[in-house]
Amino acid sequence: MAGASGDHPVAKAWALIGGIASVLSILGWLGLNNVGELKDLVSDSPPSSSSPTPGTSSPTVRIPDDSDTGEGSTDESGPEPAKPAPDPTEEAFKAISVGDCLAVHDTGRGGTTSVDWSVGAPPAPVSCAGEQAQVQVTALNTACPTGYGKSYWSYRSTTTGGTTKLCLTRVYHANYCILGQQSGDSVSLALMTAVACRREPVPVPFNQIMHITGVYRAPAGANANNCRRVAGDQTRYWAALVDDGATLLCTTIYQGG
Repeated sequence: MAGASGDHPVAKAWALIGGIASVLSILGWLGLNNVGELKDLVSDSPPSSSSPTPGTSSPTVRIPDDSDTGEGSTDESGPEPAKPAPDPTEEAFKAISVGDCLAVHDTGRGGTTSVDWSVGAPPAPVSCAGEQAQVQVTALNTACPTGYGKSYWSYRSTTTGGTTKLCLTRVYHANYCILGQQSGDSVSLALMTAVACRREPVPVPFNQIMHITGVYRAPAGANANNCRRVAGDQTRYWAALVDDGATLLCTTIYQGG
């Protein structure tokens, strides 16, 4: 029994030596020199992914929306389209009203097929009672009436694309002159024209300057015989009924210098 008790401490010693040898073997396998390095290795190991560190929240992931990319937005608007530059000629046409009188006439350079107006845009209106008035505006932007002493003036803006149209009636004054086209004893009066009363070349196809001798209220059946100014007047007259037959326009070939 005494021998058995004496072996017990020895057995413990050999078991301890064996344990130490096992630890040293493990350290050698891990490439470590001592237990301290093993302790450092264990403390530096990252935590398991299945066990997040207490008190540490995961980062918030933000999903981009339409406001980040600009795509898919329905209320975005592009730059406003540039407004067209003003058209002074169109503005001059639009400033005219029905009843206005203008110092505008046909020069005759368009011949008998078209009207060549004396200015490029309507000037400021003048008094219809004054001798400067040569046409009166009777309607706007509509089908213009036709007849002797009637025409129209239209303008289409290349800036805005709009068209403005003035319907015009000629205003006549005694002692003024217009153009005429004579063939034999017949003279066709260019009733929208105006020309200086002096002998000078006239635009083709016209060949006469016609002097207005009178502007009268037309009697029934009016003709050139109603143009005689005194008894026994032998002047050769050429006449036209204008203003829808209400006015008798009397002319003669200009004989001045």
